[in-house]
Amino acid sequence: MPDILPFKGILYNPDKMKDLRRVVTPPYDIITPEQQEMYYKRDEYSMIRLDLNKELPDDTEGNNRYTRSAGYFSKWLSDQILVHDDRPSLYFYELTYQTPDNGQMVMKGFIALCRLEEFGKGKVVPHEYTLSKPKSDRLNLLHSCQANLSFIFSLYSLPADRINKPLQGGIGNTPPKMEVMDDQGYRHRLWSVNDPALIELVKRELKDQTVYIADGHHRYESSLNYKNEVRKNRGTNAGEMPSDYVMMYFANMDEPGLTILPTHRLIYDVPEPKLQGLYASLKRNFLLRDFDFSGGREKEARQQLLEAMKKGGPKDHLFGLYLKNEKRYTLLSLKEEAILSNITSDKPFAWRRLDVSILQTLILEDILGFSEESIRRQENLCYVKDFHDAIEKTGSGAYQAAFLLNSTKIEEIKNVTSTGERMPQKSTYFYPRLCISFNPDPSCCHADIPQQLSCPGK
Repeated sequence: MPDILPFKGILYNPDKMKDLRRVVTPPYDIITPEQQEMYYKRDEYSMIRLDLNKELPDDTEGNNRYTRSAGYFSKWLSDQILVHDDRPSLYFYELTYQTPDNGQMVMKGFIALCRLEEFGKGKVVPHEYTLSKPKSDRLNLLHSCQANLSFIFSLYSLPADRINKPLQGGIGNTPPKMEVMDDQGYRHRLWSVNDPALIELVKRELKDQTVYIADGHHRYESSLNYKNEVRKNRGTNAGEMPSDYVMMYFANMDEPGLTILPTHRLIYDVPEPKLQGLYASLKRNFLLRDFDFSGGREKEARQQLLEAMKKGGPKDHLFGLYLKNEKRYTLLSLKEEAILSNITSDKPFAWRRLDVSILQTLILEDILGFSEESIRRQENLCYVKDFHDAIEKTGSGAYQAAFLLNSTKIEEIKNVTSTGERMPQKSTYFYPRLCISFNPDPSCCHADIPQQLSCPGK
């Protein structure tokens, strides 16, 4: 079972921080250098100074982005810019946001501490592979701050009224502990839930559930590494410690409110002969339909492609293709799923039938000559979230081709992870990315755990 605990959060002091919008930031891994600079200038107490401090030319081993984060964190606590919550709690978090297709959406979930488990040995399941560089970055931050500076985003599957409904009932009409409208116009609201009966209900409901990591694989693995380091230093008889837990947000994948966006693939520096024969090679396994704009009306052709991609059924696998200097968009449709049974792979069929897997195996590897390792290292490959951005970048000549995908479905994630396999990299983009400046502290999570660690988070 996923073992969860309430905890005392560290939050911005409302007496000293009247406008939370000045200090909230998006998750660290989607912040551009330009945005980082903007958040730095916006407010001296911005979360950017903790979670994504700037690198400086004269950084040393003893004075660097990580030590500066630790210094800010310690000072803000001392100056009571950040303050501890008064009671161990779960934190109910509601985010209202807009999507282009579905209009206003509301995602609901709760934040708790979750006991760290080695993958494959418990009920916390990854869904993607990770890279070494981001893990090193987050581990360095843990070493300096002894803190989780943002929470893991996880999913579970239960009927809609089993957890969130009782939590909302417990909140009633009480005002949120924190409320802020971010730069995108999304509203974040947070309540503390410290009723022992409600906390036990949540624990009971999650007892036999599998928890899937939606976002935060690198942070989770970094926390595992940190936990193991602490265990090695303290000895096997040290008892339970704060480093045994990680801060986690739990959302129900069976409730409305969660959106999964696709991640499109752009390619570059591929030998031109391979691209020249691309259309002919694709016809072996795909049906091709062109949307020509050689006579103009490019926007109309682009919209037609986008609409055609959305019309597929459960067994249809549809992709968009745009080559630079071409005056057409092309819809690729897999001829039949039986083709996937002939792929030489040790992966289960649930993995093979993912659109991202089909693109990887039948196009990037078989036709363009990419290897699994080169894809993992992102050689000749770039990932873009926005459909139109992918086309614009290719049309500008910055990339040779854009492969455009539909979103991965929740059921597909369940099917793959239930086999013990992980999704290909960049299979999913869970949206929205949570960004409220909320600072939980696992050092105060339970009476049996000594108060040694602090965990600020967004």
